[in-house]
Amino acid sequence: MFYKSSIIGIVFEDNISLLVFLIKQLYMNRLLLVAMFMLACSQANAQERKPLAKKEPPKNDLVDIKKCITEGQGSVELFTRNYKDNSLEHDVNSIILDIEKYIDSMHGVRLYSDQVLMKQFNPLRHFFLTTTNKTSVATSFLYSVNPYRFCMYNDTATALYISAVKDGDAYNLGKTTEKRITKFALENCLLPSLKALDEFKDNDIKYVGLSIYYGCKDAREGAPPVAITPYCLTLVARLADIQQYNAGIITAKGLLANAELYLSDADTGSDLRRVRIDVE
Repeated sequence: MFYKSSIIGIVFEDNISLLVFLIKQLYMNRLLLVAMFMLACSQANAQERKPLAKKEPPKNDLVDIKKCITEGQGSVELFTRNYKDNSLEHDVNSIILDIEKYIDSMHGVRLYSDQVLMKQFNPLRHFFLTTTNKTSVATSFLYSVNPYRFCMYNDTATALYISAVKDGDAYNLGKTTEKRITKFALENCLLPSLKALDEFKDNDIKYVGLSIYYGCKDAREGAPPVAITPYCLTLVARLADIQQYNAGIITAKGLLANAELYLSDADTGSDLRRVRIDVE
């Protein structure tokens, strides 16, 4: 007896042929379902492995760089207290250890400044190591809270402010003027310190502020009877300009043409006194 399928129009010789055909169809359908299931799983796994775009935290924890400089100037009085026995100085190893401890203590949602620190740790570490070991600038650092801070420049760009470099020289006001001493501190300490910023390549940092502390002795008649008069000299410049200066593309004069210089002493308080220094 022959059977004809009313659906697909195939004629079968007997029941066995029909049964075999149906089994084959079921088997093929099963293979198709398995293949479709595996494809769906593969696509789902690929979607899970696809990195999600991380939402950048707001920069509301970053304050203006001028506020950072004002707070950094508060450390100028440490120069006087430290002058006698150097007991308030920090060495580079303690700075790096403190940064590493802070990074290890981070949990959960990080601040924007924390994210920048994670990316800029190695260049920052290099700065402190290089400034200490590869130049004659500083063997130690002065600061009351932190030697660095991430902040904002004019509410538009991320800046790094380093407020800790101590000039090893003490200058004599009896032999030269305050203006010339400021120039000496710039040329002998601040500008050489910029060389240690050479590993900052990331686009996160647009501006860098750097403060150095130096002291002046004044044995002139009528001068205040103090052992040392401390000063804080701060440079704020675009990182791109600093990199060009370090590479020899622009001179110190070219760097300072677009930079900001601030000078303060123990009597300045919270005022930012902008100065101009002429260099070759």
